[in-house]
Amino acid sequence: MSAWRYVALLPIVALTLELAALSGCAHEPSFPPPMDVRGGQREITFAFDTTGDKRADFWQYQAFAGRKHAIAYADEHGHPGPRIELDEIAAGDVPHYLILLDGVPFELVDELYRAGHFRMFQPPSRVVCCYPAMTDLALADLLHSDRCLAYQSDYYDRAKGRMSDGNDVYLHGLNAPWLAKVDYRCSLMWDILVYLDPRTVFNHEMAGMLRTFRGIDGGTGVAYSVGSAGLGTRGGRPAIEEYLQTVDRLCEQIVYERHGRVMLTLAADHGHNLVDNPRITFDEVLKAGGYRLRDRLEDDRDVVAIAYGLVTYAELYTRDPSGVADCLLGHADVEFACFPDGDRVVVRDCDGEAYVTQGANGFRYDAAKGDPLKLAPIIEQLRSAGHVSPEGEIDDAALFAATLDHYYPDPLRRVWRAFHGLVDSPPDLIVNLRDGSCYGSAFFNFMVKMMASTHGSLNHMNSTTFVMTTLGELPPALRSEEVLPELEKLCAARDAVGSELSSEMR
Repeated sequence: MSAWRYVALLPIVALTLELAALSGCAHEPSFPPPMDVRGGQREITFAFDTTGDKRADFWQYQAFAGRKHAIAYADEHGHPGPRIELDEIAAGDVPHYLILLDGVPFELVDELYRAGHFRMFQPPSRVVCCYPAMTDLALADLLHSDRCLAYQSDYYDRAKGRMSDGNDVYLHGLNAPWLAKVDYRCSLMWDILVYLDPRTVFNHEMAGMLRTFRGIDGGTGVAYSVGSAGLGTRGGRPAIEEYLQTVDRLCEQIVYERHGRVMLTLAADHGHNLVDNPRITFDEVLKAGGYRLRDRLEDDRDVVAIAYGLVTYAELYTRDPSGVADCLLGHADVEFACFPDGDRVVVRDCDGEAYVTQGANGFRYDAAKGDPLKLAPIIEQLRSAGHVSPEGEIDDAALFAATLDHYYPDPLRRVWRAFHGLVDSPPDLIVNLRDGSCYGSAFFNFMVKMMASTHGSLNHMNSTTFVMTTLGELPPALRSEEVLPELEKLCAARDAVGSELSSEMR
């Protein structure tokens, strides 16, 4: 893909850098670390100096190995005043703030929680996102917005017979219908800095979120961080851990400012693979197979490959998906290829081929040869437990639960949906890459210089992220589109308990 369209962005990059330099007001949350921590018989007490006068004026109370369930503010004598029991606050009486992060693997959040972070929240639940594991697709699912145009802002417009203008689509949010559901998202102009100076963008967002939430006194307020994507991509695990701890401080500051009268939820769009991912190309292998990389389809040997982000899958438009799949399976970094074929999706790797079909009561997985999705042992176990019909249709809930720790979580539904209803313009072929490689823009690769982590593929690290909330305890595992309905259930249940407590007190 020619680089002229990216060169056109350089003046905007320069302007954005200048604006960033002038935005000195953007800073991390100022909530301090505890000045004193004491353990009692039943709980741990954290004392804070929030004014800088070296005297405690705010306290948090945490059950041993549990949550911070109460807070208190200093009385006129500098002692802890009446305790505010956080779990007794009715959800309907206070605002609910939902913070969405970009690219967080579940395992990392779980490790931090076990180490004592995020203890205002219930333990994190896993969230399995769509396939490909991409931001716009996953957040459209999570926020129940209209569906996206395509997997990425760059896509082949079959009706017009040409490529979209990816930069225009991106900068105008045309592939992000979920933005209509969000109260805070930094200007899309800042995205130009996301992979050049992600810390500046992230600090700008933390300040912006705090300002936005201060103005929302009821209902649900939603904020999204794109700076977290740049930090994770360039810095990998250490950078993600660091920004998660910053978000934890932001949440504690919000609870402090609102005297506990707030509900908080943290979630992310997809996982991240936490490994270096050099960029690969398909030029030579396609040429050897007799195919041509082009920007339009004019005959059966033409292939349009989307090279926009740097991700662990590749999407291709072609009149010969089966032939191109066979060709690309000769590349060492390709795990499998999948493409629609009539009423089925073909999944093919170097050793075999299987077919995914949707029935009235679940998905079928028919392996003609080999086992590309590594599902045979799991399906046998489900069959023995009575979760597979005589027609071979697998119970959806049972398969979801059985594949949570599988190399490919929830694979049948996700692969099927990639070509059926996820976006308006799906490609003709997807190739799934091994972690340790990525496909995409040469210009982007030059600008980023190092891909310490990325996402997109069907595997566990790319696809599994988290949600945690102060509303109550969520199911241990969810799909992205199940998150909001489950949060609504917790709100209703909490309000019902609050009404019962009020009646008892009267």
